[in-house]
Amino acid sequence: MTVANKSSDVVSNLLRRRVLEIWSNQIFYRLRHMNVLSSACSLPFKYKPQKYRAPIKPMLSLCLAMLFSACTNAPVKLPIVEPGAYEGSVQNILVATSRSPHEDTSLRYGDRRSDQLYFDAVDVWTPANRKPGTVNYPSKEPDPDHEFGVVSINSLSRATFEQTVKARLDDLDGDKIVFIFVHGYNVPYANGIYRHAQLLEDFDARGLAIHYSWPSSGRSLGYLYDRDSVQFARDGFVSLLTSVAASEADSIFVMGHSMGTLLVMESIRQLSLSQHADVLEKISPLVLASPDIDIDVFRAQLRVIEPRPDPIVVFVSRKDGALKLSEQLRGGRARVGDGSNIPALQEAGIVVIDLSDIDVGEGTKHGAFASSPALIRALKEVNVAQDTQRSADNQEFDPIAPLVALRDLTAGIVHLPKAVGSDDEVK
Repeated sequence: MTVANKSSDVVSNLLRRRVLEIWSNQIFYRLRHMNVLSSACSLPFKYKPQKYRAPIKPMLSLCLAMLFSACTNAPVKLPIVEPGAYEGSVQNILVATSRSPHEDTSLRYGDRRSDQLYFDAVDVWTPANRKPGTVNYPSKEPDPDHEFGVVSINSLSRATFEQTVKARLDDLDGDKIVFIFVHGYNVPYANGIYRHAQLLEDFDARGLAIHYSWPSSGRSLGYLYDRDSVQFARDGFVSLLTSVAASEADSIFVMGHSMGTLLVMESIRQLSLSQHADVLEKISPLVLASPDIDIDVFRAQLRVIEPRPDPIVVFVSRKDGALKLSEQLRGGRARVGDGSNIPALQEAGIVVIDLSDIDVGEGTKHGAFASSPALIRALKEVNVAQDTQRSADNQEFDPIAPLVALRDLTAGIVHLPKAVGSDDEVK
């Protein structure tokens, strides 16, 4: 090869790299604008985006991997902390997981799938010195002043887990409520537990907390692996729901987020097809936050679920960048959480909470259900009002009443089912 040819190849390679850098940065800024990537992520390349707009569709699949890799974090760990005199609280969480144990004991469980369920009892430290809606993951040397951590963590056999559920329910005053949270896509074991603890603390959630951790890869590029893991984890979640329903629980509050909502809906569908009405009757409410489910699949699921959990609450946002990206990957097919089907969901008897224009705090639209300071304040007010009314009237709990109260507090983000609310929605 001549010197001229070598020089030509070098120039061609440099030009190709430069074009890729420009397109990647353009996509990066668009995804950040769509709230798919957080502001903490840095540019994949050092160059600034150019003034002209490069065609991104042909390069989207190629560049997404590079962009998401730039924002993938290592799984956080579960360090033991001693809070001492620091201000905060301890959230007691039981965990059921279909993950296999990790060789690194500080991670506890990894992304490999397990045919058997494992159980833990985790006491999570949630510091008071942080902004509502945020999760400050522990550093290498955790600071209990403002970082989350673990006060204690113990493995449980299934029998001990069920005994612990019974004992903790016996200790509850009033209604015996179990709050089960199912995390979403790209969530390692510890991250999901810390998020559950944040929800318990910030929203003043009542009852016994149980976290279901399914084998997400915990990596941005693991979307397809996570979709398969959702299908794999259905039997484990059905087993957990069946076990909890057989306890002395009065009701089971089930919340799923993102891809975790598909796991929840498929499991409930499976319970219905296997005629486990006794389990389904205890699920109240069922909350689906930013559901990454095809709208037609969701309709098919609803058609066969009987009895249907009451109420069903769906958090949506027209500005959810993660769901917009999910739609693009599927040729533009609508997702349940994208806010484009609110009237249809109301007609189906579902309560819709539209977070499109609500302050998300330091989070993104996809995680607004957990991070929004305004939503946190409103729900706390609703809890106080409900407790006061129940104490005064000595009445049974009405599951739809808090949602009516929330609608009155939040300038119309709540859209009640047509059979329950007025046809004139609060704007």
